[in-house]
Amino acid sequence: MAVSAKRVSLDLYAFMSYQTNDKQVAGQLKVLLADVGVTSFLAHEDIALSEEWAAKILEEIGKADIFICVLSRHYLASPWCVQESGIAAQRRGMTIIPLSLDGTTPPGFLRHIQAVSISPTLLALRDLVPGFLKHDFAKGIDLMIDLIGHSSNYRAAEADFQLILPYIERLTDTQRKNLLEQAIANNQVHHASLCARDYIPPLLGRYGHLLERKDRDFLKGICDRYAN
Repeated sequence: MAVSAKRVSLDLYAFMSYQTNDKQVAGQLKVLLADVGVTSFLAHEDIALSEEWAAKILEEIGKADIFICVLSRHYLASPWCVQESGIAAQRRGMTIIPLSLDGTTPPGFLRHIQAVSISPTLLALRDLVPGFLKHDFAKGIDLMIDLIGHSSNYRAAEADFQLILPYIERLTDTQRKNLLEQAIANNQVHHASLCARDYIPPLLGRYGHLLERKDRDFLKGICDRYAN
C-alpha cells in the first residue's frame, strides 16, 4: 500500500536565526519546514541590501510564531545573533526552538531552554517536533502522524513512531484513527519489525474499533505475522 502524498500544513511563520557560516544548514531547514507549511524568514537571504537591517529584524521577530536558532560556536561569536535571541526571549507567545550543531548551549535569556542536537548531514523534521508540540500540541501531533505516514524506510518508521508513543493517551480518537490509517497506508511502517511487533498491536487492541473492518483485519494480519 502506498503512502498518501498529501502533507500536513502547520501554517506557521518562523524566524531563523543563524550565523553566516551555518547558512547552508539554515537553508536546508527552510526547505524541510516549507514541506509542512512553515514559512521561514532567513535574514541573509530575505533582507534586501537597501533595507534597514535592524528594523527589518525587529519587524520579522515581532510577527513570527516560532524562533529557530541554529546554535554553534559561530553563533555565539556573533553579537547580532545573540541580540536576536535576546529579543526573541522577551517576546510573549513566541516558541523558541534551539538547534545545536556542535554542543553549543543557548545563550543569555535562552539558557533555560534545552537545545536539540542536530547533524548538518542528517537533518530531519523530527528534530523540531518537541518545539512544535510546545507551540501547539494538536498541530505537533498532526506533524508526528504525518511523519509516520511519510517514513521512507523501516528505521525511519520506527524512529518516527517512537516519537508519538508517550502522547497516545492525549490524542483524540480522530488522531488515533489517522495514526492507524497511516500505518496501514505505508508499508515501511507496518512492515517495520518494531512497529509491527511492539508499537502497533497495543494501539490496534485499544483503538482498532475506530477503523473499518477490512482495515482492522489487514493490520491485525500483519501484526500476527510478526508476533510468531
